[in-house]
Amino acid sequence: VLLFGTLAAFGATLTLPGIAGLILTLGMAVDANVIIYERIKEELKAGKGLSKAIHDGYQNAYSAIIDGQVTTLLTGIVLAVFGTGPIQGFATTLIIGIITSVLTSIFITRIIFDDRVSKGKNITFETKMTAGFLKNTKADFLGARKWSYIVSGALIVISLGSIFIKGFTYGVDFTGGRTYVVRFDKPVVAEDVREATLAVFNEAAAADENVKSASVEVKQFGGDSQMKITTSYKYENESSEVDQEIEGMLYTALKGFFAEDLTLDSFTSTLENPNGIISSDKVGATIANDIKRNAIISVILALLVIFAYIAWRFKGWAWGLGGVVSLAHTAVIIIGFFSLFTGILPFNLDVDQTFIAAILTIIGYAINDNVVIFDRIRENLMLHPNDKFEDTVNKSLNATLTRTVNTSVSTLLPMLAIAIFGGESIRGLSVALCLGILIGTYASIMIGTPIMVDAARASMKKKAAKK
Repeated sequence: VLLFGTLAAFGATLTLPGIAGLILTLGMAVDANVIIYERIKEELKAGKGLSKAIHDGYQNAYSAIIDGQVTTLLTGIVLAVFGTGPIQGFATTLIIGIITSVLTSIFITRIIFDDRVSKGKNITFETKMTAGFLKNTKADFLGARKWSYIVSGALIVISLGSIFIKGFTYGVDFTGGRTYVVRFDKPVVAEDVREATLAVFNEAAAADENVKSASVEVKQFGGDSQMKITTSYKYENESSEVDQEIEGMLYTALKGFFAEDLTLDSFTSTLENPNGIISSDKVGATIANDIKRNAIISVILALLVIFAYIAWRFKGWAWGLGGVVSLAHTAVIIIGFFSLFTGILPFNLDVDQTFIAAILTIIGYAINDNVVIFDRIRENLMLHPNDKFEDTVNKSLNATLTRTVNTSVSTLLPMLAIAIFGGESIRGLSVALCLGILIGTYASIMIGTPIMVDAARASMKKKAAKK
């Protein structure tokens, strides 16, 4: 409610990347609550009373929540300043969402808990089924890092190979194309319009070997009887003959959606009929290249800011390196997924706003996981300074395992629902986000943390050799 109210106050327009920022915000809000509840459970198990456990649980959770949220907030600021178009939409939603989610997770829940406790009511944080879930695990995560390096190395090689050899199928956002606003004489469903239009354009593209792309995007534009249709079909040819060809293809695809019979002339001219194509426009490749360049610059700058903040906050460059390597690892594999499976899977994997939204969301989500783990390692290092470094890291990974699984599953479930039941146009985004959640969670445990340990060990050996 706070997020939508703020967006409405600013008069913001929700684009697909903006919705991705909203998804990430909800995921991080869930994570903040999970961190607090897990901390309260630990305090209760230590024998503290409910009121004291809630107080100490919140106190101990603050550093992990603040570090995670600030890291993502800095990323959002960089993207808002240096990004353009869809990237700024993502960043704006993300920045507002982080502020509102911090308010709700830290203050609103605390008010509810304190009110119940003051009235003598009990609060439970687990059930009989979940009481022992992933508790007292003693997995040797660092001992398995050799295998995780091999598996991740292979996935990265495959991804980079596909990126440089096979490449991508670019959507209208990156190639340029034509946009048409079509008005119907009855309400229509965007997904139905897209399927009909795509079938006609794919058939034409298959018959012409010179056509590089025939992607189609359909969005509701105004009421539910008006759609904006964008296609990259013959985007490089700006002649009037191609304009007429595409208008004819649109007529063939959409004439069945009108209640009254329309001729091609009345469909292409609103002078004869108020319905049909009411406006058209061309998206130049220059604009697309600007978006592409700014997207790359924004992501690189965001990674540098993340590295600098984590290195400063945890007082060591090894921590920053672990976080950034984990993010880069996840991003490369997801980008490779878009390249490797485009044209193979039965849904759109074009490089467009969906692609940008997926990569930015995954980067924002994955860094939060790394920060929470690093925060627990830092805490245990201060509590047990004489313990072996690797033992402290493994202990911390096991201690945060319940929170990691709970957050990942609670974020993964709505993404799976969207992937299965959502429309075709957003399926590529939801599948990429599902994959990103799984790979990002794995990377934070098996790549980011081991890299941090190896880098810290190398730094310690170097200092010892100097002494």
